[in-house]
Amino acid sequence: MFFGQFDHNLDDKGRLTIPSQYRDLLADVAYITQGFDDNLMVIQGDEFDSLYHKIRSMKITDSHARDLARMLFGNAVKLEMDKAGRVLISPFLREAAHLNSAVKLIGLGPYFEIWSAENWSIKAAIMNDAAERADRFNDLDLTF
Repeated sequence: MFFGQFDHNLDDKGRLTIPSQYRDLLADVAYITQGFDDNLMVIQGDEFDSLYHKIRSMKITDSHARDLARMLFGNAVKLEMDKAGRVLISPFLREAAHLNSAVKLIGLGPYFEIWSAENWSIKAAIMNDAAERADRFNDLDLTF
């Protein structure tokens, strides 16, 4: 499971060092693709396959389903980690997520996100608004 937050930097070639806590989880197969919030998502292979089958079961005549498939699969790249634990983020994905140098990695359970430091600061400020937080998540039926 991916959890926690990590601050990293892209090097001049667009490579990102994956935190050691995440490397073992990416040991087999993983994919990187465009996220939903001007970010990127790194998804383990089995989770990516599950996502593929769910989207494939949607109606091909549904324009939203086709757009979702285009976004997730049309922008997906299989990750290849070098011996130093770095992955190359394709230029088109760096551009889609506005990644320059400073990035933030955010673990979300079965996948993690890569954000530009600037975009993450904006998102975090919205999520950390205590006055709105309970109302925003109230309808999600979270119990334990």
